[in-house]
Formats: sequence, structure tokens, C-alpha cells
Amino acid sequence: MAIHDVGYRVWQGTLASPWTRWLVIAKAGVRRTWQSSWLKRMMFFSWMPAIIFASGFLMWEQSLVNQEMLPLLESALEEEVRVPDIKGFTDGLRVEDERAARHSVWSLLLYYFFRYPQGGIMVLMVGIIAPPLVSQDVRSRAFLLYFSRPIARWQYALGKIATVWFYLLMISAVPALFLYVLGVFMSPSVNVIADTWDLPFRIIVASAVLMVPTATLALCFSSLTEESRYAAFAWFTAWILGWFTYAVMTAVELGHTENPDTTTLEKWAPVSLYHTLGEVQSWVFGIATFEQIKFAVLMLVVITVVSTAVLFRRISAPMRA
Repeated sequence: MAIHDVGYRVWQGTLASPWTRWLVIAKAGVRRTWQSSWLKRMMFFSWMPAIIFASGFLMWEQSLVNQEMLPLLESALEEEVRVPDIKGFTDGLRVEDERAARHSVWSLLLYYFFRYPQGGIMVLMVGIIAPPLVSQDVRSRAFLLYFSRPIARWQYALGKIATVWFYLLMISAVPALFLYVLGVFMSPSVNVIADTWDLPFRIIVASAVLMVPTATLALCFSSLTEESRYAAFAWFTAWILGWFTYAVMTAVELGHTENPDTTTLEKWAPVSLYHTLGEVQSWVFGIATFEQIKFAVLMLVVITVVSTAVLFRRISAPMRA
């Protein structure tokens, strides 16, 4: 057959469902990202804090049987896990019933697991994963290849976001659920599941709070430039400047306040994305009330919506040209 006689031909194979086509992009993104040696090291170290927090679960469960274990628990949580004012917290639990005490301590341990070790690892990990995901497609004009196939904008965007979500799940929900299951096995009481049945659901919600705004913001930065390093710079700058601004403003505020309370710190949380996430996660684990964190929730919603809108506009640009 002559070359000029060869035209478009009907695809004879089976088309994937439109609702699962994003998985192809997500799988390719996960495999390609996993080639980074730094990501592999970071994934390994992201599970190390789980060992420390597991010791907290073990000591707490043992303290229910032997009250002499409480001082050891207080020392471990204060020095290794860095839980502030833990002595005042456990002193209050000495007079509470066992069910309420167990739920409170488990919630506190899981909250600080999300807040401190995993929060910092998340910033570093997303800074490695997300910047090249869209920026490289912008630079190489790979959109022409993607959208020459039956792939919609939302399928492309969801596939890229799911790549980031996969790794965030591996450092948030998965180790946290592992900690919960470990705590159940280490508990001397068979009533532990009835006492803490809601914590797995809280873990999933706390993971979603961590994953959704961070992934959309990182991919928004990635879509705005053709250079991955610029996207990475914008990502780290947003977190570092926010954290230092919060630290400076709270230090000034506390220096001019004779009797500081938690409200003094909460009102400056919106200037830092890290502390905004922490405020919302504290509510998820029952440590704060919704009235205390409603502005933080609004901030995360605005960040997610704006970042998603910018991302969709940028990936639509090649089709408008």
C-alpha cells in the first residue's frame, strides 16, 4: 500500500473507561518519580518516627496496668516526641476513666505524628516529586501528545495529583494506620477497639487535609513555569517564609503579652501553611474546636480552589493556542 493511501484507522482494541484513564498517567508518574534515589531514602526515613511513637503507645498501655510507668511515659514523650506540657496532660488523665484516657492519649500521639515528623518530611518529599510533573510537560509540549488521545483535562490533572497523593499516603495514612494496629495488639484490654474505633477514620481525614491542598498548590507552581527548579524554589519559599513569619509575629506578640494563651498563637497561624494544616488536623483529632480553626479551614479551601483553577487554566493553554 502506498504511503499516501494510509490514513486514520479505527481503534480495534478495548478503550479504558473514562473514569479510570487518569490511572495510566498516575502509574507512569509514580514509576518515573520512584527512580529518584533521594526519594527512596526519604521514604525509608519517613517510617523511622513510627518506631518512636510506637514506644509511646506501648508505654501508655503498660501504664494502664502499672501507674509507675507514667513518669517514664512523660519523659519519653517530652524528650523524644517533643510533646509540650505532657506532664500536665497526663496528670489530668490520672483521674479520668480508662476509655477517655486511652482515646485522648492515642489521639494526641497520632496528631503529633502527623504534625512534626511527617509534616516536615512532606514538605521535602513534595518538593522533589511535584515540580517536574507539569513543568516538564510545559517545556516539552507533551500536552500535544496527551490530548491527542481521548484524555480530558480533569483526567490529566487527576493523574498528576494522584502521583503526589500516592507518596503522601505512604508517609501519612499508611504509617499512622500501622501505628493504630500496633497499638491495638499491644493493648492489654480487648475493649481497645471499642474505645478508639473512630481513630482510623480521623487518620484518613487528617491525611486528606494534608494531601489535597499541598498537592494542588505544588502542581500549581509546577504549571506556571517550564523550569522545575523555579517551581521547587516557589514551593520551598512558600513554606519557609510562612514558617518564619509565624515565628517572628508570635514571638513579638508573646513579648508584649503578660498572660499569653493559645489564642495568641492561633491568630497568626494563617500566615503559615504549615501551622494552618496543624490547626485543622488538631480539630480532626479532637484537640481543638471548630470555632478555633474555622478560618484555617477557609484558608485551605481557598488555596485548594485557586490552585486548582490556575492548574486547569495552564494545562488548557496549549488547546487555546
